[in-house]
Amino acid sequence: MSGVSCVLLWNSVDGKVGPQSLENLMKKIELLGAVRVGRMHIESAIYFASQSKSTCKNFQVLTSSEYPASCFVFTDSNTMLVGDLAFREFAGYLKSAFQRKRKLQVEGKGIKYKLGDFGLNFVTLFMGQSANVKGYLIEVTFGASCMIHLCGDILRAFITQVLPGVCPPVGDPSMAENIFSHSFHKAVQTGSVDSPRWPPVHLAAGGLQAAPFDQPLSHACARLTMTQYAEHMNTVRRLSRQVSQPVSSTSSSIPPS
Repeated sequence: MSGVSCVLLWNSVDGKVGPQSLENLMKKIELLGAVRVGRMHIESAIYFASQSKSTCKNFQVLTSSEYPASCFVFTDSNTMLVGDLAFREFAGYLKSAFQRKRKLQVEGKGIKYKLGDFGLNFVTLFMGQSANVKGYLIEVTFGASCMIHLCGDILRAFITQVLPGVCPPVGDPSMAENIFSHSFHKAVQTGSVDSPRWPPVHLAAGGLQAAPFDQPLSHACARLTMTQYAEHMNTVRRLSRQVSQPVSSTSSSIPPS
């Protein structure tokens, strides 16, 4: 579904959020008229540099069934590259410089809903070869517009009304700041995660019309969506490692394992 998306992290590392909580959310939106429209899959593989970080940067490669022809690469310095799907195999040829950490691979399996102009994806996260749930992501998309800076308030209003258990009103003292990603806050303020050109137009009956499915603004929305997924998946990795480490540990980074 094209449009502006907000990806929310609903953490389960502390055990307070479980499959039944997610099921209750989906039942609630079905009562509001949401229709289940399919499934989705997203995967994040992470690679650590074998050499000095001054020479090579750690990076993760994301693929999603929502963008079946593309893969998204993010370095630890927040540089983003969008490439052909075949690029995910390219990293395997760089074994002398990068090591893939399969224990830190994050996989998401989700169910998609549509409610009017909004789309909702409920994604369950797993890490490594473990069958234990590491967290939940909820993607909310406003499909009526690709103008990122105009959609922030609309998305927040929809989320706080429809999913109050996930995202309470902003004035609520229990509001979790890390539910919204840093990249979403930044994009809403600046208009995008990058600087897209104005959408192209073509001459058609009735005058000039924008090309609906192949325009820079739509591409910018896709990049914003995947940036949020990458950010939240790194958070899940960090939180999972903190839980598995002794209480006295204060490390907040993800060192190579």
